[in-house]
Amino acid sequence: MHGYYFTDNQTTDAKYSHLSSLTRLLFGLFCLTFASFSDAGTDQPTGGSYGLALDPVPTVNFVFLTPSNTQQQQAKDIIQHSSILATIKQLSQTRYIFAPSVDIVFGSDTGPNFDLTQQQIQIPYQYINQLLQQITTTGAYPTQQQRYQATTDALLLTLLHEIGHAYILDRAIPILGSSETTVDNFVVILLLNDIHRGDEIAINAYQIFSKQALNNSILSNNSFIQQHSLSQQRYQHIVCLVYGSNPARYQRVFDSLSLTQRQQQQRQCRDIYSTTYAGWLYYLDN
Repeated sequence: MHGYYFTDNQTTDAKYSHLSSLTRLLFGLFCLTFASFSDAGTDQPTGGSYGLALDPVPTVNFVFLTPSNTQQQQAKDIIQHSSILATIKQLSQTRYIFAPSVDIVFGSDTGPNFDLTQQQIQIPYQYINQLLQQITTTGAYPTQQQRYQATTDALLLTLLHEIGHAYILDRAIPILGSSETTVDNFVVILLLNDIHRGDEIAINAYQIFSKQALNNSILSNNSFIQQHSLSQQRYQHIVCLVYGSNPARYQRVFDSLSLTQRQQQQRQCRDIYSTTYAGWLYYLDN
């Protein structure tokens, strides 16, 4: 049998020399094994788990149909040069995760609406042009950049509204009460917690869609507006959520109300927001 052994004739130094050689051999084998293991690369733990550390995959897809005229091309350009697509994509990775994915089709003949059979949200170019025209008519936005920003804010709210309907159906979320109020809550919670300028978008865009603002406007005959136009009660609920999210910051949002109404809203809105936020985060974080 091969191996290391020592006779009485071997000196102590020799014994230690053999042991030292053996130790170096074993240590070398260990280092070689460890190096091979380390070179495995993608199979190593990353952040406490095995496998590749990949970014979440977006669960919405954007489809742009070919514009048929210059107005439609302008609508397409407004979308593509805004931050809307990046915002919707980011939220689809972290908040509303669809499986299978949902298509958002720009340039459709009908809409805005969510088509369950085709699993797609449809947004006509004409609708975007109507938003721009309505916003221009108000005279509240003197520069083209401001008008485009207001248009994309209103369009973002529209998209989140239809995504809300799709998400409720996808997750079979129970609706106890008005479906439109439930979706309004979904939209405002996302705007306030996940989107830059979300509070401003919530207040301004919902004002654009209020019945008073839409009277005799080009948007008033749009099917989306006819189905979803906001009553003053719904608008006050939106403002209440915004106030309840940060009473110190939004203390002036009820200035137009009487003192009694203002005090009542201020007492209630913090609790309304807290309940709404907790309810939606139960679904959006799972």
